Amino acid sequence: MQRNEKRLLMQRTEPTQLTQSADTLLRKFKIKVTGNIIWAGGITQLILSGAQFVLGNVVQAWLILSAGVFFSAVAWFYHGQRIPVLVRVAFITLLTAITMMSMVLNGHIGVYWTYPILVACFFLFSGAVSIVATLMLALLFAVTAFYSIPLDESWRLTVTLLIICALGSVFVVLLDELQKLLRKLVVTDTLTGLQNRHLVQQVLERAIYRLQRYQRPASLIMADLDHFKRLNDTHGHLFGDQILKQVAERMHTVLRQDDQLFRVGGEEFLIVLAEASEADAATVAEKLRSLIADQTFKGKTAEVSVTLSLGVAELSPRHTWVEWLNAVDTALLNAKRLGRNQVRRASETKPEKSAQSGIGAIIEANSEAN
Repeated sequence: MQRNEKRLLMQRTEPTQLTQSADTLLRKFKIKVTGNIIWAGGITQLILSGAQFVLGNVVQAWLILSAGVFFSAVAWFYHGQRIPVLVRVAFITLLTAITMMSMVLNGHIGVYWTYPILVACFFLFSGAVSIVATLMLALLFAVTAFYSIPLDESWRLTVTLLIICALGSVFVVLLDELQKLLRKLVVTDTLTGLQNRHLVQQVLERAIYRLQRYQRPASLIMADLDHFKRLNDTHGHLFGDQILKQVAERMHTVLRQDDQLFRVGGEEFLIVLAEASEADAATVAEKLRSLIADQTFKGKTAEVSVTLSLGVAELSPRHTWVEWLNAVDTALLNAKRLGRNQVRRASETKPEKSAQSGIGAIIEANSEAN
């Protein structure tokens, strides 16, 4: 009971902002930026169409007005949602066509709109697609400029457009690298270098899909260091951190390359074994238990022995990912109750009444916050 109360306290006190994944934050940012760009394009076209009506350019005005209405309708319809790629392509294509028409009909006046279109292209698309698309647009504008404005000015325009493409390409590359770094920081435990619990739901749902679609088994191992609080109280938290790192390193020596190891709590570890029955997982768990118990751990100030309690649960067709987690968590609690330093299977353990207790409830609460 004390262990579950501690976990529920963690659930109440952990800041919601920290539980959001990097992918979720970046996706929301891109949706907001894309929507604002479409809105800006629509409003700008509506204003420009009015100016064209005043100047007497009726055909041009109606074309620009139609584009403005279309852009505004798209921004309203997809408000708060991801705008499809084809719609974004249509947006850029129409803006490019209108700008090229303006360059041909109005000369220098149309040139000024080439720059915001190139910048918008970098935000509407990602990676190499945005770089290639922006370069193609720059070349189209350059060709149109040579046709519609004096040669000395068209050369200057071409050079400035290429500079924007170069700077934008650097921006795109840096943004991609920052995205990868942010994602790694969010899903990695900084102490041990293992994956943390932010990826657990995604990995478990993938295993459930493989079982349902291809009948491929999977099992979980939940491991908890015995009396770890006592070790921290005796030798200090820095010493405890050293032991946790060594435990993680030893665990990796037993696991296969495709197995996934998470640190999901202070001294708790979760292992996802693909293509493994409960018996297979129990064998791996026993190897882990022996490896930890049979060899001492050396810190800077002392050498200690630690033991590991483990629970094992095979994925069932009736399991949700939360129920699967709670099954292995219950097996681990049983190993603790029966004396620690042992492996217990979910199949030999009576399920707890609450389907939302333990680590499963915490991870589910975090995912809902996203």
